[in-house]
Amino acid sequence: MSRRLQPPKLVLRPAEEDRGAVWIIYYQRRRYSTGCGESDRSGAQEALERFLAKLRVEDGLPSSAPAHGVFVADALTLYLTEKQDEVARKGELASRIDTLLDFWGDKTLADIHEDSCKDYAKARTTPAAARRELEDLRAAVAMAIRKGICRESVKVTLPPKPRGRVRFMTRDEVARLLWTAWRRKEIQKGEDTAKYTTRHVARYILAALYTGSRSARVHRASFYPEDGRPFFDLDAGIFYRMSPDEKIRPNKRAPPIRIPARLMAHMKRWKAMGLRYPVEYNGKPADPKKAFRATVARARLSDDIVRHTFRHTTVTWLMQAGMPVYDVAGFAGMSEKVVEEVYGHHHPDHHAGISDAFTSGRAGRRKA
Repeated sequence: MSRRLQPPKLVLRPAEEDRGAVWIIYYQRRRYSTGCGESDRSGAQEALERFLAKLRVEDGLPSSAPAHGVFVADALTLYLTEKQDEVARKGELASRIDTLLDFWGDKTLADIHEDSCKDYAKARTTPAAARRELEDLRAAVAMAIRKGICRESVKVTLPPKPRGRVRFMTRDEVARLLWTAWRRKEIQKGEDTAKYTTRHVARYILAALYTGSRSARVHRASFYPEDGRPFFDLDAGIFYRMSPDEKIRPNKRAPPIRIPARLMAHMKRWKAMGLRYPVEYNGKPADPKKAFRATVARARLSDDIVRHTFRHTTVTWLMQAGMPVYDVAGFAGMSEKVVEEVYGHHHPDHHAGISDAFTSGRAGRRKA
């Protein structure tokens, strides 16, 4: 049996009389400096990744190697290099790869099995986070096999898919939250000032509710055409939820939609006030994540209400109003299958024929 190669790894060299503890890279019985002290673990990790990249350039990736001859770090780095220009959120992908490297960086593909995947899931904050990261690992392994780097099959075991969150709000809850956001004033020395601090949250609530769009589509949008930003075209009455050059995953569709008349009236007023962005704070587009969470708490609503809740609320309300599934799916940027399976029970016609069968007495009698 061939001897398994040991990948480069980070080692903390203890402090000595004339210097503090430092991170070094240990590889093939040699030590390489990272220039990072004990407290700079993230910097040392970046140095390790640069070291791995250099090795790949100098030595190249293996060809048709067994699983124990391919490092997980190499597979993940290859995957990141190939995919980073194809995804909309490069930072999120890079962050997930970093998290995977913390656990798998010194292992080979042969170390990936059901038990090690379970150990990884236990070490993560939530099952959902573990599943999403292991999906990246699975894709990286599949790429390494597809490109002929590894000749053996490797199975990545995922945690069970968590049940989707479909919490939606009632009209009373929305009104309460909106009013709380609209009237909130800055407090100085225990007294209210004339400055309203969360009206951008109120505008976010209206825009998110009336469009059913994902959070970033709303809070990044502009009233004027800008590169890389969604665009509320108030002249044409169209909300372009993605920029022309934007790359988007197939399951994150964001088609243009007509702006509902009530929202249009609000937005024309906001634009006339001098706002460049619907969700604007101090002259800039603002992600209202923290302010929204605080507004929910001040309104004394349950903490399971998050920004994405408005997307569920929009689709649910449209289904309750009896709108055709095709129209709702097109407006929300969802597939008809998802709308039917997740929200179909809210439609007034859902199982209506079955109810009529019992009401009329036809149930229990054979059809002639």
